Amino acid sequence: MLTNRPQPTFLFAMTGAAGLCGGIAGSNLNVLYALLDLAIEHHLDLTVFSYLEHDRDRPDFLPSWVTFRGFEGDKWHFTSHLLHAMRRRPIVCFDHVSLALPVLPFAATGRVKTIILTHGSEAWKHVRRTSRWSLRFATLCLANSRFTLRKMQERLFSFHGIACPLGLPPTFTRQSAVCPASDLPLVFETADSRTGQLGTRYLLMVARLDSRERGKGHRALIRLLPTLRNDIADVQLVCAGPGDDRESLRAFARRHGVASCVFFPGYVSVEILQALYRNCYAFVMPSTQEGFGLVYLEAMRYAKPCVGCFDQGAEDVIVHEETGFLLRNPHNSQSLFSILRHLLRHPQHAQWLGRNGYKRLHDGFTARQYQARLQAEIARVL
Repeated sequence: MLTNRPQPTFLFAMTGAAGLCGGIAGSNLNVLYALLDLAIEHHLDLTVFSYLEHDRDRPDFLPSWVTFRGFEGDKWHFTSHLLHAMRRRPIVCFDHVSLALPVLPFAATGRVKTIILTHGSEAWKHVRRTSRWSLRFATLCLANSRFTLRKMQERLFSFHGIACPLGLPPTFTRQSAVCPASDLPLVFETADSRTGQLGTRYLLMVARLDSRERGKGHRALIRLLPTLRNDIADVQLVCAGPGDDRESLRAFARRHGVASCVFFPGYVSVEILQALYRNCYAFVMPSTQEGFGLVYLEAMRYAKPCVGCFDQGAEDVIVHEETGFLLRNPHNSQSLFSILRHLLRHPQHAQWLGRNGYKRLHDGFTARQYQARLQAEIARVL
């Protein structure tokens, strides 16, 4: 560092954290903890700009000396404050490549150091030219999984990044033992608008029901369910999560004759979600659009076997035939049927897979372990 430069400072420009829900918001809480620890260790200032949040969404663990500003989606004010902050030549961390565009000239000329966190297909599918330049001139790019890093290296010219696999959000405390089943009655409306209670062999998926993101695997599971129920009559399917595709999926379940055993409870409380995880038989999300898949970790926290897909971020989480199963093609009904039938017919093996997943989570994917990975990588650019 040149002696005539000001003392470096951290600036985290993010979409949001404590005031938002979702995987990136949870990841950002870990980033904040990591940056805070580094700032304290190296006697640096820390400023946080939250593009989508309000000032009142300031995380309560941030000390008073940390500047936090929410912009409520106001792009002009967010950009103007970001540019104004460049006078101090901060080390700027972004949780989405699109937020880095205003500071691209500063990054390209080496006037500021930028760190870009990439979370999935937005970093390698249909990437804007300006985003490609932001990634190219970034001091450090941290991909959320080895899968995301590999896809970026295949698609982007002169890209050099590092895989920094995610961990659970800090709101998920470390458990000393597997949680027992919940005694909370789980009663929801079925897809045919009746009231139904969940049994002991329901498959769980937790994901947005988004009409623009139909690669999560909802339809593949519903399409398979009639055949699966012919073999295992009491199996049920629960698809938790909000979204505009809910009514379309309900109609899809009715057309396939399984509406009485399919549930779309929508957005649920933390207590209900925990009970769903604790009581489900297995977590099944044969998704083809996962940069990482934090929900697999959430299920592993409750020692549940997981089903995902090869050539997705799930590969970083699920160990095939050790903590669950990975599919080559979720639309191959026979493969998916074989896996689910095996799990349901062999409860002891399913429990063994779940226990392995629980151990794998605590061996490498806790919040503190992810924060340590972040700190080690970011410390190199100080």
